[in-house]
Amino acid sequence: MRRQIVLPILASLTLVDKRMDRLKSSLVQALRGRPRLLVAVLFILLVAALVAWRLGWLTGPEASKGPQGALPPVPVEVSRVIKKPVLDTLAVTGSFMAVESVDLRPEISGRVAEIRFRDGQQVGQQMLLIRLDDSLVRAELAQAEAEAVLALSNHKRAQDLFAQKFISSRALDEAKANSDIAAAKRDLYEARLTRTQITAPFAGRVGLRQHSQGDYVKEGEVVAVVEDTSRLYFDFNVPERFVGRVRVGQIVTIVTEQLPDPIRAAVTALDSRIDGDGRFLRLRSIVENPSGQLKSGLFARARLVLAERPEALVISEEALVGEQTGFFVWRVTGGKLEKVLVQLGARMEKEVEILSGLEAGDQIVTAGQLKIRRPGQPVKIQAAPPRP
Repeated sequence: MRRQIVLPILASLTLVDKRMDRLKSSLVQALRGRPRLLVAVLFILLVAALVAWRLGWLTGPEASKGPQGALPPVPVEVSRVIKKPVLDTLAVTGSFMAVESVDLRPEISGRVAEIRFRDGQQVGQQMLLIRLDDSLVRAELAQAEAEAVLALSNHKRAQDLFAQKFISSRALDEAKANSDIAAAKRDLYEARLTRTQITAPFAGRVGLRQHSQGDYVKEGEVVAVVEDTSRLYFDFNVPERFVGRVRVGQIVTIVTEQLPDPIRAAVTALDSRIDGDGRFLRLRSIVENPSGQLKSGLFARARLVLAERPEALVISEEALVGEQTGFFVWRVTGGKLEKVLVQLGARMEKEVEILSGLEAGDQIVTAGQLKIRRPGQPVKIQAAPPRP
């Protein structure tokens, strides 16, 4: 087949050479006695020859090849396939929340009589923070105590009279009931009196106060916030397609602008159900915060480690060459190139995990792929330039 193509081409070239000889003879005869025209024609021919040589018309496609049409060695840079630990991670976002946090709300309405904390103050457990006006409640309590004492005395007198057969059992029962009612009324006002004092349920830091002395607050209105931020929850969401890959104990690395170094924590709990709106599962970890630099509600980015492979095959990302069917690399075997299809795993910064196609120690091309013409081409390995 090749001979059938080459022979007509050679015949055509021979015919062209004969016509060029005739044209040259005609030009020589026409240019006799015209030196300027001769010089101009020669200059044009010289330029045409130079252009033809630059375009490769004067040298065939086999001229750049070595003996028997072999391609010359191609200069490339290479590196080795190495084994190293690879973490399969998932980028997530979340926020911090105090482990202990409470909005203090009075159980009764009243006027603020005293405020005993400063904004942002560290407070102890059961420390009095706000006292409501209790003058009315104390007066009602005093009345109830007097009634309780009188009712108790009447009950004891009724017992003596009943023992002497002077009153009926019905009268004794009524005296006892009146004594119990008076005691319950006294206990009620005592409870109301304790509700006028709002204390910290645990040690922590109180927030900014919401009221001033003399303000009237309603039942259930927030008057103070107390949080223990020595430990914080870090809650984050994971898309539902990863639900089967998350579990308690996985490591999450949290990055915030408040701390120079990342925070490592472990997943302590998974929510019992998937959120129906965003189709995600909420996970929780606990972070120690002794310095208090982290605040409740703070936003942060994190990476959750889904899996860890201690001996994964890793190559430089520069070695990958893409095509329609996937990715391949050029492997150097015995000084020649071999095209190897690869299956990719986790991607890292400037590196990529290889799941199949290569073995540890294989030599692969990282620079010079554009000069490669075909598999089997010999290579000339060059040293990689120093990295800046």
